[in-house]
Amino acid sequence: MDSVSDSLTQENVPCLFISVCHPGEKEEDVFSFVKFNEPRTYEAHEIVTFGRKNTCNVQLNHGRASRLQFQIEAFLTADSSELQFEIKNLSNRFTLSINGHKLSYLQKQLLPGKSVIQFTDFQFYLEQGGGDSVSKFEVVIKEGSPSRCLVTSARYRSQIETSFPNCQHDPREPIEVGEDLDQYMLS
Repeated sequence: MDSVSDSLTQENVPCLFISVCHPGEKEEDVFSFVKFNEPRTYEAHEIVTFGRKNTCNVQLNHGRASRLQFQIEAFLTADSSELQFEIKNLSNRFTLSINGHKLSYLQKQLLPGKSVIQFTDFQFYLEQGGGDSVSKFEVVIKEGSPSRCLVTSARYRSQIETSFPNCQHDPREPIEVGEDLDQYMLS
């Protein structure tokens, strides 16, 4: 009887499936600290960090990665009961690109359900799996192929151009406060 009541009350945990690739080098060498295909559970308040530093959740063993490259954080909005995720560039050396939109140092943006994240030669293809839990989420790292990342990125850019033909600003693109904000608020 306990197993029946447990299955009825068990939460469906949101999951981030991340395929990683670094063309030209073996994934085992670059992502030597990552356990592929094993779900890792995080509390909703935890931040998942990527970089060379040994304290990062996903360590990138490569000189073209910053000690702290980027982070992914879960959050809730007032109008939604599902966890959403945002990405923040922590690297002062390298620009981060999400579906073709560049994030400079300390800029952050909402992660779309399917995203291609790129910096230097690194490519990450991220897909979000929904869930109703707001207390935790999972991350599954997989070995990826460069062709899947590039094809998805090109397809996404063409969808944006079709969806926003006359728009000067894509709402998923970050706005530089102080430089561009006045322009968009006055329009």
